Amino acid sequence: MSSFRTGLIVFALSVSSFSALQAQTVDPQMAEAADALQACSGFAERRQLPDAEVNGRRAQALFQKRLERQPRDVDALVGLARAESQCIIPSADMATQGELSTHAIELLENALAIDPTHWTARFVLASINLRSPSFLGRAPRAAKEFDDLLRQQGDRTDNPRFARVFEYRGAMYARMGQPDSARALFERGARLFPADTALRGLAERAAVAKPAQTPPTASAPATLGAVRVVVSSAPSNAGRAAVQQIGKSQVLMTAGGAADVMQSLQMQPGATRVSEGSDIYTRGGDASETSLIVNGGRLSALSRFEGLNGGMFGAIEPFVVKSVRYSSGGFSVQHGNALSGVIEIETDGRPRERQLRAGLSLVQASGTARIPFTKTLGGWVSGRASQTQALLATHGRSAEFQGAPHSVEGIASLIANPSPASELRATAIVEQDDARPIVNAAGWKGPFHAAGGMSAVVLSSRWIASSTPLTIRTNATMSTRSSDWDFGVLARARDERNVDARVDAEYAPTEAMTIRGGAEQGSSTRGENGALPTTGSVAPGSPLRMVADVATSANQIGAYAETQLTRAASSITVGLRADRLPGERGATLDPRIALTTQRGLWLARVGAGLFHQGRWRAEPAVPDAGTPSGLARAAQHVSVGLERDGATTFIRAEAFRKQYSDYGVFGAGPQVVGGSANGVDVLAQRKGAGRVTGWLSYSLLDANVDLLDGRHANSPFDITHSVTTSATTTINANWSVGTTLRYGTGAPHTPVTGGFVGTDGRIAPVYGDVMSERLPAYVRADARLMRFIRAPGFLLTSFVEVINVGNHHNSSAVTYDASYQTRSPVYSFFASRTVVVGGEFQFQ
Repeated sequence: MSSFRTGLIVFALSVSSFSALQAQTVDPQMAEAADALQACSGFAERRQLPDAEVNGRRAQALFQKRLERQPRDVDALVGLARAESQCIIPSADMATQGELSTHAIELLENALAIDPTHWTARFVLASINLRSPSFLGRAPRAAKEFDDLLRQQGDRTDNPRFARVFEYRGAMYARMGQPDSARALFERGARLFPADTALRGLAERAAVAKPAQTPPTASAPATLGAVRVVVSSAPSNAGRAAVQQIGKSQVLMTAGGAADVMQSLQMQPGATRVSEGSDIYTRGGDASETSLIVNGGRLSALSRFEGLNGGMFGAIEPFVVKSVRYSSGGFSVQHGNALSGVIEIETDGRPRERQLRAGLSLVQASGTARIPFTKTLGGWVSGRASQTQALLATHGRSAEFQGAPHSVEGIASLIANPSPASELRATAIVEQDDARPIVNAAGWKGPFHAAGGMSAVVLSSRWIASSTPLTIRTNATMSTRSSDWDFGVLARARDERNVDARVDAEYAPTEAMTIRGGAEQGSSTRGENGALPTTGSVAPGSPLRMVADVATSANQIGAYAETQLTRAASSITVGLRADRLPGERGATLDPRIALTTQRGLWLARVGAGLFHQGRWRAEPAVPDAGTPSGLARAAQHVSVGLERDGATTFIRAEAFRKQYSDYGVFGAGPQVVGGSANGVDVLAQRKGAGRVTGWLSYSLLDANVDLLDGRHANSPFDITHSVTTSATTTINANWSVGTTLRYGTGAPHTPVTGGFVGTDGRIAPVYGDVMSERLPAYVRADARLMRFIRAPGFLLTSFVEVINVGNHHNSSAVTYDASYQTRSPVYSFFASRTVVVGGEFQFQ
């Protein structure tokens, strides 16, 4: 790591002596960004790394804001790449070094696609490739870029920076065992730049056949992908409230996250920890109220091992996920048919270099291949096979399953960039899973056989106009989801199919105005077969009804328009959405507004709006007469937030109120006619660089429902207090350790006070007050130790992860015996201490 940092400081020396941007501009924000970039370069030159990082983060934020308005601004692209590569990487931990170098390369390639003669962009790109880990095989790319620079600058001597190209390219020749080529280049450079002592010294040493001094080589870790993507296929979230940005390294390295995207989302403020599974309950809302979008396409589900309480893990490979955005309220009118939140996942773009990865752990085997086919076409494929039998056997838990959970997944993408300002992408996802846990629920204990599968094809495009500030995105998605359940008298087979198409446009006629608009249309079908219980019991002999080829369908059509006005440090975003939602006959109108103002590092935000969701949702497989039931189709959101985005720290606090209305009949419990969710979400984060990174989040939630009979009760998702703290410490260049601590108030439930014999002779439950009891509090501590081993041809990353270090027996529900006299806790999957070991190779 030290040699990588030293090399980057040498790189900073070579570019800090000239103005921060090649083209001067009168834009105050760009001028401020240029000043910050020049300052951070100076600090990097003097090895004052903390000061370099602070100013680099400031420059990074300013260039990002510029690119949100002008995505084709070449100087902003280059400035952002320089801020990250020169000023932030030298202080960063191993994972962040790889993330930022990959992001910088992508930015510079975008800049060169727009302006192929931009000398600084090509020089910075060549330098980053030169100092990349050898197993990535970027040296040929560095040589090519330096050769292009030599042709571009010829024998010009009007800029002393040109001398560095002769030095670095000559050093590469010497390292490749071509001393004659190295000597010729050093001597030519020394003739053109006689005052350059470095070139003169190299030429003299080469003349007497002594080995040339070469710049330091890289010792950075594996590339994990960019934390935050500015030039991407995803729209901007500027001005919207409560948007969490989750990077790939956070998913892969956070202790207890199981390298799973959906599990990592569970740790974010606003995500109510109702269960230990992969479903996301946003601010007291049901999981169905949060929309899931991949590469702009809506999917109905992305989970594995689904049971009565939802899915256990996500069904998307984290190694190909570029970014995740989680909106926990007050989201844009771009999104409809969602009451509480939006999850937007963007996968990696076109690969620039060939990379292979293979991983093996106690639970799964996985692999990823990235292949650039041409300069404008590339693709990648990633897959994994999970088998928990070894994990269960080593932990003495085999008896808990009649068949150990196992699954196979695959995801692949083909990406083309026909022009610098356009992208075409096709992404395919497939998944199959099967599990047979021994379950004690719904009056029966036995194997719960659940088999599921999903497939999806997402076609997307992005086009940025060359002469006007216009961006157009299109998307078409086709997905299927199947699930087969067999548990007691329950024998249900369900198949779902969804098709969705949309177009979005963004136009910025002035620096102060951005106009967005779009339309979408979708259709969904659902078919069911089998036998469904008509009571809360699935024990043999329980009443049931047969379902034979029952099919339902629904359509959606919607459109939106939104305007964002910016003046100085304040902005207002106003939008209106119109929909005919799935299962509804009439149209809905959703007005939404957001206001922001910034003073220094502090930003204040206020948002409000109306949100609708259609009634077309899947009924539960087993009726639950004790839990409040009803289908909310409208919600009003109001949120007020304050945040401070500093160089290395981020702090946000947001208060919210969500008022539900327009309930429909849904479920077998006491009918709900109204509801509310009020609370506060707080996040304090140590960003990016430094030996210790991590965050602390806290959510306070008060969620209630109003029942048809006039009673008031806790919502089933009323988790009063949720706390998560996670920290990762870089011990040295080869070791890191992470810990995560979680606490959550127990979920409310309706107790059963006894049983009575019904007219059919069966014992039925007697319920107590609705939602009057709670499960024990959820407490879990996790730890992860990682070891990096680098070699010229590969990188080996090994890990040991301990989930539930304290062996705390968390329960997810309460179950009763056949007479409803004795109750027992239903423990979560990670209720016992679990140790997972594994490793992965990354190579060229």
